[in-house]
Amino acid sequence: MRAYAGLVDGEVCGLVGVVREGDTGKYFADFNDKLQPYIDSITIMRIVRASTDFATRYKGPVISIAEHAEGCRMLNRLGFTHLEGAYYAWLN
Repeated sequence: MRAYAGLVDGEVCGLVGVVREGDTGKYFADFNDKLQPYIDSITIMRIVRASTDFATRYKGPVISIAEHAEGCRMLNRLGFTHLEGAYYAWLN
């Protein structure tokens, strides 16, 4: 797994990166309520954008599943390709 962590008051409150699942990489983002007020900040957006380097360097296909409309919007904005339904892929 390669990921960036978001800290609030020294506590990990969010992760974004790529984790190996079988032969495929899975791009993910997870955060709790403490990080919510900072989600739209420039710092967080820079970290999310930088996390696409993990997908670029991954040796194999990288997929992601959007769980809601905001996830779809963000994956499109980051450069993921929509496959079908909630499925997206990072095409190198």
